[in-house]
Amino acid sequence: MQARKFTRNPTDAPVSFTINGMIGEHQHYLKDLSQGGLCIKSHGCIRPGTQLHISVPFFNETRSIRCKITWCLPLDDAQYLLGVEFENITAQSAIVSKFLGEIAYLDEHHQSSLR
Repeated sequence: MQARKFTRNPTDAPVSFTINGMIGEHQHYLKDLSQGGLCIKSHGCIRPGTQLHISVPFFNETRSIRCKITWCLPLDDAQYLLGVEFENITAQSAIVSKFLGEIAYLDEHHQSSLR
């Protein structure tokens, strides 16, 4: 069994992405995320190797993180899990850190509102 490089953190935060070569933005929910990538709950399978751009909102602009699908597994009849790896993590480290921080903030705020 192969050990993971990064610890995965569970979340159900929404995520938006575009697929290279296709028009339109897709909105789904995360299952978990780490410094190396994330897992998305999807309504369809996306072929491994497909490149994505995850949308990351900053104050008055939206940036994107370049990623690629590494695996796709059926969850049930209507959903799939997509394994997504951040590409060129060194060059994108500031955007990835901001994205992970925003998701952690959203999760913390959501949990405190349930109390």
